[in-house]
Amino acid sequence: MEHQEACELFTAYADGELTDVDQAGLEAHLRSCDACREEWEAYRRTMEEVSGLLAVPPPPDTVRLVEKKIARRSRGRFFAETRSTGMSFAMVSFILVLFFILAYLLLTAVNEIQVMEVEPSDEQAGTRDENVPSR
Repeated sequence: MEHQEACELFTAYADGELTDVDQAGLEAHLRSCDACREEWEAYRRTMEEVSGLLAVPPPPDTVRLVEKKIARRSRGRFFAETRSTGMSFAMVSFILVLFFILAYLLLTAVNEIQVMEVEPSDEQAGTRDENVPSR
């Protein structure tokens, strides 16, 4: 194992994320390479010291400012400025009310229209037969 390759595995090794094969290879390399062992010890000490620090919360505006910058740079594809939903809600409401009124009128008109079959009277039937050319 090369020095650079061993150093690249330090983070995963510290987090316990290496496969058994990689972990065994790194540990064997650390036993045989003084430079990597010193580097590993320096890395481990630094991580122990840093882990004791308190987490500093970001300023309150950070999320809003980051979203605004992303929206500007992406030209509105992400985190676009929120639009007022008042107009769209009014339009949807108007369309729904109009739809229900038209549906009501259509249903009442269908109920009022009665399909009537007109049966010809005997007199009309006789005159019709005479007037209608036979085929």
